[in-house]
Amino acid sequence: MFQRVILNYFYQIKKFPKLSSLILVAVISFASLGLSNFRFDASSETLVLDSDSAFNAYEQVSERFGSSEFLVVAVSNEGKSFDINFLSGFQGFTNKLNALKSVESVVSILDAPLLEQPKVPLLKVGNNDKYLLKDQVDLDLALKEFNNSPIFNNLILNERGDIFAIQVNLFSDVDFSLAVQDIREVLTEWDGEAYLAGPAMIVEDTIAFIQNDVLIFGSITFLLFSMLLLILFKDIWSVTIIMTNALLVMFFTVGFLGLFDWPISIVSSNFLALLLITSIAVSVHILVNLQNSADAKLSYDEALSEILIPCFYTAITTVAGFGALMFSGIKPVIDFGKMMMFGVAANFFISFIFIPLCVNLRKINVKNVINFGLLFADRSATAHGFFKRFSLPLILVAIPIFLYLSSSLKVENKFVDYFKKDTEIYKGMSLIDTELGGTTPIDITILMPEKPAENLDEFDFFYSEDSEVPDYWWQQDNMAILKSIQAKIEEVNGVGKVLSIANGISLAERLNNDLALGDLELIFIKNTLLQSETASDLIKDYISADDREVRMSLRTIDSQDNLNRQELITSLHNILNEELIGTNFSYEITGLGVLYNNLLQSLFTSQIKSLGFVFVSLFVMLLFLFRSIARSIYILFVPGLAVGSVLSLMALLEIPLDIMTITIASISVGMSVDYAIHFAWRYIKQSDIKSVHKAQSSLVISAHEKETFQSAGHAILIVGITIVIGFLILIFSNFNPTILFGSLSALAILISMLLALLVLPRLLDSTLK
Repeated sequence: MFQRVILNYFYQIKKFPKLSSLILVAVISFASLGLSNFRFDASSETLVLDSDSAFNAYEQVSERFGSSEFLVVAVSNEGKSFDINFLSGFQGFTNKLNALKSVESVVSILDAPLLEQPKVPLLKVGNNDKYLLKDQVDLDLALKEFNNSPIFNNLILNERGDIFAIQVNLFSDVDFSLAVQDIREVLTEWDGEAYLAGPAMIVEDTIAFIQNDVLIFGSITFLLFSMLLLILFKDIWSVTIIMTNALLVMFFTVGFLGLFDWPISIVSSNFLALLLITSIAVSVHILVNLQNSADAKLSYDEALSEILIPCFYTAITTVAGFGALMFSGIKPVIDFGKMMMFGVAANFFISFIFIPLCVNLRKINVKNVINFGLLFADRSATAHGFFKRFSLPLILVAIPIFLYLSSSLKVENKFVDYFKKDTEIYKGMSLIDTELGGTTPIDITILMPEKPAENLDEFDFFYSEDSEVPDYWWQQDNMAILKSIQAKIEEVNGVGKVLSIANGISLAERLNNDLALGDLELIFIKNTLLQSETASDLIKDYISADDREVRMSLRTIDSQDNLNRQELITSLHNILNEELIGTNFSYEITGLGVLYNNLLQSLFTSQIKSLGFVFVSLFVMLLFLFRSIARSIYILFVPGLAVGSVLSLMALLEIPLDIMTITIASISVGMSVDYAIHFAWRYIKQSDIKSVHKAQSSLVISAHEKETFQSAGHAILIVGITIVIGFLILIFSNFNPTILFGSLSALAILISMLLALLVLPRLLDSTLK
C-alpha cells in the first residue's frame, strides 16, 4: 500500500512536471526573501550556556557598573627612545583613532596623570596632576612613575616601558565589524608594530577567519566535489543534477535562516559544508540506484520509490543525530543542531522533487561506468575473510578501550590556540596577554549589607557641619579587607592585571610615604576623585553610588601553558570565602572568563548526554525499520565505533573538546548511520531475493553481497571518497579549529565507510536465514 502511494507520487511528478517545478520554484523564491537578513553573530551570547545564571549576573554587573564596547590597540616602541618625538607621533596616532566615526573616545598614557613631579603631601596631590605633552615633565621620571604605578603598570604600558596600550571606546550603536576595519586601516600608519586585540575581538576575529574559510574553501570544495563526481560518474548531466540540487538546498536553507533571523555563530559556521555533504550523499544514492535500475529492468519511478525508504530513514536518523545537540545546554550548539535538523529535512524533500524532475527531463548515463563497489569487493576479499572470523571479538575488545580513552578527554583550551602563530591575531593576542596584563576578563563584585549611618564625634578636630561620615568601603577596616583579597588574587596562577579602588588607595599610600590611610584620609581621597570628571567617571566602574558594592576586574593570561580556568576560579572562591569569613558580605564572580569556563566544563557531560540520546533514538528507529534487535544493534556498531575511534584519538593526542569539536561526534553519527542503513537495507533485501548459502571459500563473496556492493556499496564509496577529500582541503586553513574539524571529520567518515563495507556485512550474516 505504502509503496503504491510512493510510486504514484513520482508518477504525478512525471505527469505534471510544470506544476511540480512551479511549486519548487515558489517555495525557494519565498525562502530567498530572507537572504538579505542572513548574517553571522559575533556577540558574547554565542559563547554561553543556554541557561547559565552566570550570564544573567554578567549582564546585571555590566548594567550596574557600566559597560561599553571597547578594543585595545597595542603599539611597540621597542629599541627606540621614550622622548618627545615618540610622544608626538603617538599623539597623532591616537588623534586619528579618536577621529573615527565609530570611536567615542580613546584612553592612553597621554591621559594618565603624573602625581610625583614633584612629589607633594597627600593633601595637596589634587592640584599636582600633570600630563605628558601638556606640562613640563621629566620623561625618564614619568616613565619610571608609570612603571611603578599600582594602576597604570601592565595596563597602559608594559614593565619594560616599550609597549603601550590604547583603549578605544566605541559608541553603543556602532557596526562593530566596520569599526574594526576602520581601526585596522589606521594601524597601518603606525611606524612600527601595532596590533588590535582585546576580549571583544576574540569572537569577531574568529568569525572573520570562518567567513574567509567559508568563501575560499567552500568554493574550492564545491569545484573539487564537481571534478571528483565527474570522474566517478563519467556523466556531466549526473554531476549537474547533484551539484545543482546541493545549491538549491543550501539556497533554501540560508534563505529560511535569514527569514526567521536565525544568525550563524562560530559553532554553526560549518553548517553549509555539512549541508553540501548531506545533499551530495542523498543525490548520489538516488542516481546510483537509477543507474542500477537499467540492469534490474525497473522504470525510474520504481527505482525512485525503492530508494526513497532508506533515504527517508537515513534522513530521520541524521536529524536525530543532530537533534542530540539539543541536550548540550550550549546555546550556539543547540542552534547548530536546529539548523542541521531543518537543513537535512529540507534536503530530503527538495531532492525528491528536483531529481525526479531532472531525470524525467533527460536520462542519466549508465554506460561505461566503473562500479567502485564491485572493485572494492574484489580487492578486499582477504579483508572480508578476516572480518568474517574476527569482527565480533574485535568489537568487544574495542568498546571498553574506546570508553576508557574517551572518558579522559580534556576540555581546557585557549582562545589564542585557535590561530596559527604567524597570524596577526595570534601575535596581537599573545602580546597583550603577556605584556599588558592578560586577555579574558573576570569580574568580582562584593556587596556589603545596608546599615544605618554613624556620626563622627562633633568635637573631632576635623569635624564640621559639612563633614562626611566614612562608611562602607571607605572605612579603613573594610578597605583593608579589599586590599588583602586583591593581594591574594594577584598571586593566583594565571591571573594578570587586577583593578579595583584598592589600586587607587595603594597609589595614594605611595604618595603618603607608604603610610596606611585612615578613615578621614579615605574620605578625602574619595572627595578628591569625585571633583575630577575623569576620575569620577573611572571610579563609577569600580564602586557603586551608595559605596556598598565594589567591583574587582581581573584578566587571565590565556597563553600561559599550564592555565586551568576551573582551578583558577576555584582559587578565587577559596580566597573570597576565607577573607570574608566572619562578615556578612556577599560576593559574585562573573565575566567572560567565567562564562567560557562554564561552557567548557559542560562540554564533556553534554557530549555524553547527546550521544546517549542519539543512540537510544537510533535504536528505536532502526528497530522499527529492520524489525530485529540483533540487526539494529549491529548497525549501531558502525556509528558507535566511528565516534569511539575519533574521540579516543582526540584523547590520545590531547586534543581538547571545544565548541567546534563537540559537533564532530554528531557529524560522525549522522554520516556513519547513513552508510550503515543504506548498506544494511540493500544487503538484507538482496538476501531475500538471492539464495543465501555459505560460500565455498571465505575469499568468495555471496551473490546478495555482490549485488549490495554493486548498488549501495558503489554509492557509499563515491560519497565517502568525495567527502573525505573535500574535508581534507580544510587542513590548509589558518584557523586551527577548522583544521581539526576537517581532519577529524574526514577520519570519522573514512572509518564509517570501512566499517559499513567490511564489518557490517559479516555481522548481518549471522541474522540471515
